[in-house]
Formats: sequence, C-alpha cells, structure tokens
Amino acid sequence: MPVKKEPKILSVQYLRGLAALGVVLCHYGSSLTLYPKLSSFFNFGQTGVFVFFLVSGFIIVYSLLKSAYKPSQFLRFLLKRSIRIDPPYICTILLTIIFFGALALSKGEPLTFSAGRFFAHIFYVVPFTRYPFYNHAFWTLCVEFQFYLVIGLLYFLNNTTVYRSVFLVVFGLTCLIPFFNAYYLVFNYAPIFALGISLVTFYENRNLKNAILPTLLLCLTAYKFGLPIAALLLISSLIILFFKYVVRPLIFLGNISYSVYLIHDLVLIFFVGIGKILHFEFAHYQLIWLLIETLAAIFCAWVFYIFIEKPSIKFSKRVFYNRRAIISKE
Repeated sequence: MPVKKEPKILSVQYLRGLAALGVVLCHYGSSLTLYPKLSSFFNFGQTGVFVFFLVSGFIIVYSLLKSAYKPSQFLRFLLKRSIRIDPPYICTILLTIIFFGALALSKGEPLTFSAGRFFAHIFYVVPFTRYPFYNHAFWTLCVEFQFYLVIGLLYFLNNTTVYRSVFLVVFGLTCLIPFFNAYYLVFNYAPIFALGISLVTFYENRNLKNAILPTLLLCLTAYKFGLPIAALLLISSLIILFFKYVVRPLIFLGNISYSVYLIHDLVLIFFVGIGKILHFEFAHYQLIWLLIETLAAIFCAWVFYIFIEKPSIKFSKRVFYNRRAIISKE
C-alpha cells in the first residue's frame, strides 16, 4: 500500500522564503551608505532567524507527529535530518574553503587548512571550540542541531497533553538561565521554538483552550526579546495558522530558502572580490547593485537547490519512521 504524503503547508514555505530574503537584505543592505534609513530598515531582516526558529519548532514536531515518531527512533531521526541538511551545508563549507584558498593563492599567500575547524563545523560544535566560523551565518545551524537533540530525545517521551504542555513551559523558561555562551545555545531561543511547537496543537484543533499555551509562550518571548520580535512572531504565527492563499513566487522562494541562507554571503564576497580585482567602485548606484546582488543570490541559490539540495531532500524522504504512517513533506 503506498505511503500517503501530507501536502506542504504553504504558509510555512512563505515564511521560510521571506525570512531568508530578510537575512539577505540585512547583510547586503549594510552597504547602503547613501540611504541610511533604508539600510536601517533592512537591518531588521536579521530577525528572520527568529522566524526560522519558530517555523522549525512547528514543522519538525508536526512532521514527527504525522510520522508516528518514537524516541526509540532517535538515530533514524538524526539520519533523516542529516541527509536533508548536511550535504548542502558541507558543500557550502567546501566552496568557502576553495574560494578563500584561491584568494590566498592569488595574493601569493600559503594555503592553510585546519582539520579541527572543519570537523567542528561538521559536528556543529564551533561555538564551543577555539575555531571561528567559516561563515557566521552557520551559527543558527548549530542551534537547530541542538533543537533536534532536545525534541528528538525528550518531547516524545510521553504523549499526554499534560506532559507536553509542561515540557514546553519548562523548556521555554530555560531562556532565563544565564548560561555561558548563551547566544549559541538553543535554550536562549527556547520560547520561540516552544511557541512554534505549541502552534501544532492549535493548528490541528482550533479551540480557545489550545490558544492559551501559545499566548503564554508569546508573552515569555516578548519579555526575553522585546515587543518588536514578539509582534513579528505573532504575525508569523497567524500566517502559519490562517493564511491559505497560493502565492507562487513565495513558494519558489520558500523552496530555495535554505540554499539562499547558505550561499548568499559567498555571492556577496564574490562581488566584493571582483570589485577589488577590477578596481570597480560599488559606491555608485547602490540601489541598483543591491538589486543585482540580490537577484544573483537568488539565481545561485536556485542552481544550488537544483543540483545539491533537492537530491538531499529526495534521499531524506526514503528514511521512514513508520511506513504505514502519513509522512509529511518537510
């Protein structure tokens, strides 16, 4: 009997795409020295990472529930996630190493490679070592990996509403603990992930009682991160729950959002490097260059998605928790 597939939740795709675009405009828009107000507005795009965390909380747990996941399948869960996210991530790391290696050779500098730094990235432990990130955008992947560990091991230990509600409250409150290096710990962003998870129950059964926990976690998020972030996540939550319209450009952007996030910095570095080699001044026509760079990042991400990320998605779907369960497209 064929496995029935759950259709993608389009609102989640939209948020992924918009969050990735926001991060791109934040990084690219910092060069708009002639337009300081616009640059300041684009800087808010860095909050796209919080939207990513919210979406991850929702879609990972939603998918695991639909897949009838059990903690005894934790290693299979990690394998499935690794097949899905690691090949594009590792490919980006290798491209970064090659790019900077070629840049060093062009300057007559010796090539350097640190195996320790490389494997610290592969195992998502860079923040807890002496090594710097190849690309600082990778820090969110370390937090995501920690989230997989917490949810895969603990959230599904008991399937009662009381246990899971208490778990989300306790998990959310860990953001108040002053951990060392908290910026790189999942606990610092726990109320955001927990908010995303709490939306699953309301999404499945939209009654007032199921709105209580998301409301409490949103208040905790406002306390921890401020009202603007809470407002952004409230809007994002409402989009997940209620926005049902088909917006094809956002579907496309959502599909390639992970690739956009991974390689957009490389595209920007390429433009800067070409500019230095050709002695080209990007200070003129800044808005035009911003548009060109953004479109180039989207195009490169699309190519990267087709040849690197999409095959990873395809292979990850071959890993099942329960072949009789409804498998959600992540």
